[in-house]
Amino acid sequence: MKPLSTIFRTNLIRVSLRLLIIVFIPGLVTVFVLISGCKKKETGESKPVVTLQNLEIAYSREMRIGREYSLFSKKAEKDHYSAVANLYKAASRSEEIHAEMAATLLRSKGVEVNPYVPDSISVGTVVQTLRLASSDEALETESMYPNLARTAELENFPEAAESFRKTLFADRRHAELFKSMMDKRGSDHASPYYVCPGCGYIITSEKVDECPGCHLKKDRFEKI
Repeated sequence: MKPLSTIFRTNLIRVSLRLLIIVFIPGLVTVFVLISGCKKKETGESKPVVTLQNLEIAYSREMRIGREYSLFSKKAEKDHYSAVANLYKAASRSEEIHAEMAATLLRSKGVEVNPYVPDSISVGTVVQTLRLASSDEALETESMYPNLARTAELENFPEAAESFRKTLFADRRHAELFKSMMDKRGSDHASPYYVCPGCGYIITSEKVDECPGCHLKKDRFEKI
């Protein structure tokens, strides 16, 4: 097992690079979109180039995070943290749905979706993975998806903007669940989760009749 300092150093570098791509670049993207908008009258309707690139980024990221949570789940199961393992399983499935949402929009615009190529992922202790998962969700909810949704609106791609907002809503739920589990330091009884296949929102109660994110009915929920 890698030492705590090595895992967090690796994570810090990875998060810093993501911040450069997701936080700094959108500022330049906005300028690009505005300039492109001025040329539309001369060249005709243009493709939402930047949003298509953002969808590709979102697809790759969601696939990676989904795999990350799957590995975290196996580690938690091995260490006898069944509640944490089950939460990661639900979150992994949610991220897969987000990736599918991005891929569907890319294909709708005639963009080929390249197969995801897995990279190396370090898996620490359960507490460490919960901190890392919380960091990932904070990045997505505080900067990534709000920026991507705004860019999609600027490029007049409402379907993408709506998809990004749905993902943002579901990821905020992830952040809540991870925080709650961190507060308990992973010590909780295992309980079932229900994942909405329409937007990836995670539901914890059988009494919910429809998804609060996309209003899909409960009979479509996937039980984890």
